[in-house]
Amino acid sequence: MPRQVTIENTRNIGIMAHIDAGKTTTTERILYYTGKVHRMGEVHDGGATMDWMEQEKERGITITSAATTCYWNDYRINIIDTPGHVDFTAEVERSLRVLDGAVALFCAVGGVEPQSETVWRQADKYKVPRIAFVNKMDRIGA
Repeated sequence: MPRQVTIENTRNIGIMAHIDAGKTTTTERILYYTGKVHRMGEVHDGGATMDWMEQEKERGITITSAATTCYWNDYRINIIDTPGHVDFTAEVERSLRVLDGAVALFCAVGGVEPQSETVWRQADKYKVPRIAFVNKMDRIGA
């Protein structure tokens, strides 16, 4: 029987950023540490849980927003992993309409990219609260 969680304890959280900032990889880590999956999927080998389309696995990029659910303490967290490529900006905007909050990823090496600014402005439009997460801090040049 699925867990019974009230609507008050349900959060819709989006992961948004420019391409290759690490959105899907970060989502995979969240799924692992919340116990949703027992092996961390990797984008580069086509094993990411959230990249379900064959084309996403082949190209190593997210094309459509993908949603999954995990649990943390008494909360149900619906995670929406959004695409980062400029060609799929409309897909990000569709996802923003249902979010309670978002995590904006920024690559420590690449910094703020034009698509980062685009998705940030889209989140402003829908008044989505967000936090900034600086990813890839372990890379040379970060």
